[in-house]
Amino acid sequence: MRKILYIFLMLAFSVSATAQRWQSNQPFHSEKLGQDLPYAVVLPEDYDSAEQNKYPVVYLTHGIGCTPDDWNDKYIQFENTLTQLESEGLGDMIYIFPTGFNSYYSNTYDGKYPYMDMFIEEFIPFIDGKYRTIADREHRATIGFSMGGFGAMVLPLRNTDTFCFSAPLSMSFRTDEMYLEEPLKWWNEQWGSIFGGVDQEGEGRLTDYYKAHCPYYQFTKENLEELSKVKWFIHCGDDEERLLIANDDLHIQMRDNGYQHEYRVGDGGHTGRYWRQCLKDVLPYLEVVFNGTSNWKAPQAEITKAEVKADEDGGTVIYIAYNDLDDAFVSEIADIIRSTEGSGALTVVPCNLQKTTLEKAIDAWEKKHTYIDAQVLAFGTAGREAYALQGRFSRLYFDNADLLDDETQLYPHPAKFWYMSQTDDGPYYKDMGGLYKACKKTGADFQYRVRDGVSDNRANILTGINTIKPYIIY
Repeated sequence: MRKILYIFLMLAFSVSATAQRWQSNQPFHSEKLGQDLPYAVVLPEDYDSAEQNKYPVVYLTHGIGCTPDDWNDKYIQFENTLTQLESEGLGDMIYIFPTGFNSYYSNTYDGKYPYMDMFIEEFIPFIDGKYRTIADREHRATIGFSMGGFGAMVLPLRNTDTFCFSAPLSMSFRTDEMYLEEPLKWWNEQWGSIFGGVDQEGEGRLTDYYKAHCPYYQFTKENLEELSKVKWFIHCGDDEERLLIANDDLHIQMRDNGYQHEYRVGDGGHTGRYWRQCLKDVLPYLEVVFNGTSNWKAPQAEITKAEVKADEDGGTVIYIAYNDLDDAFVSEIADIIRSTEGSGALTVVPCNLQKTTLEKAIDAWEKKHTYIDAQVLAFGTAGREAYALQGRFSRLYFDNADLLDDETQLYPHPAKFWYMSQTDDGPYYKDMGGLYKACKKTGADFQYRVRDGVSDNRANILTGINTIKPYIIY
């Protein structure tokens, strides 16, 4: 009995000790705002014992209608996520979770609620004085979700001398066109009260104050040198409605204007589960930023190949369309696709478009074989032929593919399934983003992914195939 009691007490102590890392409702009073703004904090496990150590600090900003504790709810599970990452080698940092109310972490246009001034001039000095932070911009970062994603963007955007890193997750902001369409009540409550244009319709909403805080108006060629002082990491789920359109457009603008940045699109929506996965991408990258290096690469998923199935007639055929890949490599890709688990027969037909057209290759194969369903996987410039023949396929998969000279003219058939994936430094970023937006317009079923680009093109392609495999149906 004594031994059992001892074990129980040790387990209870262990749980209690773990829980103590998340410290909620820490007191802070702002003179500028004239109110209390409680915050939460997570300190390194050895913070109390390693008294000589100082640590980088990360400010994690919450969404509208939330509190700091929402970072540690049953969905985001910040403390558990951090423990997992630390077990995999993530280094020590101090994590601060401020109260943001519904401020968008900005000063109001009329000066009556100077939230950003409070954050920069009161809150950060308070944190640096209370905890053993490394109190310089090179060791200070922001991460935020939804409205907090805008905060994680706008705080460094307006204070490049204070932060070195920004990671907006599912950043809540809109294109100009979307803002103009907002119902007046919603516009006044969420946007106009902060950025001006209260009770305005149309262009009157796009005030100079709004433009001074809007990423579209700031990530210009003129601001490249100043804003490139910050490392940017944008993350958004493909199940988002308007937010992914806005985030994807910003990625394209940053690419066009020469901004180095990380961009990811994963499977998910506006949920804590998605943001928990985002943290597993962002925090290891951030540690490398704090350490002063820039050669971090996301871990590549392992490509597994089961025993290759023999091609059979009567089932599904997948054409691999390519024109700038080695035939032997494409044969390996075909083997990987054949290892996909399905319920029927599967045939994979490589089509080297340097030797023939895709249409001729399809016609030649169909003359000699029977099939129930046809699909296509296209790489690079072969994407154009695959897109043009969309009527012949039920499912179309594109990876870093070229489609049209004017991506706004894309019209994916709504009865087809579309899968588009790319690396964040891929050459056809407008095509892949354009196809995603076109799928939204036509109502087509789709999946969209953006992954980390590496210098090894073979590794890029194999990683892309790994993301496509779960969506191959036969």
